[in-house]
Amino acid sequence: MIENFNTPRALDDLLLGAMLGQTNDELIGSQEKRGQQQLVNSDRLPAEIRGDRTDFEALGFTLGDPDPADPLFAPATLPEGWAREASDHDMWSYIVDQLGRRRVAIFYKAAFYDRSADMSLVTLYSYLRDHVFDGRPLITDDVWATPQALAAEARTAMARAEKDLAFWTAYDKPTYADAAVEYVAKYTADRDRYAAVLATFDAGETDA
Repeated sequence: MIENFNTPRALDDLLLGAMLGQTNDELIGSQEKRGQQQLVNSDRLPAEIRGDRTDFEALGFTLGDPDPADPLFAPATLPEGWAREASDHDMWSYIVDQLGRRRVAIFYKAAFYDRSADMSLVTLYSYLRDHVFDGRPLITDDVWATPQALAAEARTAMARAEKDLAFWTAYDKPTYADAAVEYVAKYTADRDRYAAVLATFDAGETDA
């Protein structure tokens, strides 16, 4: 069960916690952590979808109608072999596929004053970026994260970094000279990171 912290009873519990000396940050943080734990152990997903519902259904999700008792969420089942996964940020959870790859990002802010939730499919670019910048494993398959598709994403990301690098290299306004130096270093590093990933595919490696 996912608890609604914006009910009179939940607000009474919040007031009691404040009377016992808990700070606002502690109280809200506790709600958000409990909300995440309840979500990943439930049979519910956010009713609000960022994207196309049919894309979820094509992957094997079944999505019900919003729960009248809590319209923020709806009953749902996952594709076979997929699972829910909490992250180290209380407002973000994920659904991972049978290979352990994050395929759906779920945002749930359980705090009573701004309770909201939505979900979206993880793009191939985001999957690649998580590998490049966060060191998450890069696992290929024959359908979604193919070596060819990932190589194309890496080339696109390299081109984007090179465009930004060219802009800041040519930037000549003295007021932002320090920022220009910083961004030249950043976009050079970004380009080189994606180039390194691309090289693994050119060398015939499929997993990183």
